[in-house]
Amino acid sequence: MPSRVAVFVTDTLPKQARDILGAFEVHEVEADDETLGRCQALICWPNRLKGEQLRKMSSLRMVQTISAGVDRMDFASLPRDAQVFSNAGAFTDSVAEHAWGLLLGVAKGMQLRNQRTTPRKLRGKTLLVVGAGAIGSEVARLSKSLGMKTIGVSRSFKAPEAFDEMHPVAALKTVVSEADAVVMALPLTKATTGLMDYEVLSQAKEAVIVVNVGRAESVPEDDLLRWLKERPESRFATDVFWVKDGKENFSAPAWELPNFAGTLHNSGVPLGEDLSSMKVAAAWNVRRYFETGAAVNHVQVGEYA
Repeated sequence: MPSRVAVFVTDTLPKQARDILGAFEVHEVEADDETLGRCQALICWPNRLKGEQLRKMSSLRMVQTISAGVDRMDFASLPRDAQVFSNAGAFTDSVAEHAWGLLLGVAKGMQLRNQRTTPRKLRGKTLLVVGAGAIGSEVARLSKSLGMKTIGVSRSFKAPEAFDEMHPVAALKTVVSEADAVVMALPLTKATTGLMDYEVLSQAKEAVIVVNVGRAESVPEDDLLRWLKERPESRFATDVFWVKDGKENFSAPAWELPNFAGTLHNSGVPLGEDLSSMKVAAAWNVRRYFETGAAVNHVQVGEYA
């Protein structure tokens, strides 16, 4: 590793993360233009980083997000040779558990108040996971405790052993008809935007349960509303909402429907925890990159820009 690699961090790091980066020159929260120009690494929340800051980072080689998602990054302002790495692995357990909380909640009708409902049984049924990265694969692994058949639709598979069947994304419209439950754990890219549209949803079983813990925009909001109204036996739950005016808007009209449920994008950090472990994971990946030349969760920038 070159001596004293300069790192700019948009947040304050916990002591453990600072210790991991002990051989680095770390600048937290604020940095002047000269410092930004020297920084070879960046640890950030994509939506908290200004484009003018990125454009000043002419020496930048690596961007490590604290978040699992990178879609809010200003890719147009990145130096051409900078590589981007997400932090998806740091959120795997909490988001996968949350997906199952949503799935079981709507299966049993917990979104309804003062209304009788018919609970759905998931044991022994078929689960379709759309997006088989770290989070989607953990969702599939957890389903095995209920004896479920797991089908994966993904560009790549983080843990192929968790799936009974694996298919490319192009097969989604066909295989969705086999699922009793669907969990979406997709990043938001050019290819996944609008992927689960009305046409695909219409191929699902009449009483399917769909859960989204990826990004809201993979399901067009108007298509979802139409489908939920036409298919009262189908149920949809989400932890992610559609971005409007630059930020997630939790005031979705779907709340008025009895077959819709949600949580306000709080799956990532469970009660009693903070973001320290996510920042530690980010710091380790930066150190790994500069010590070995490789790091985990590499992002294909061309899929976003």
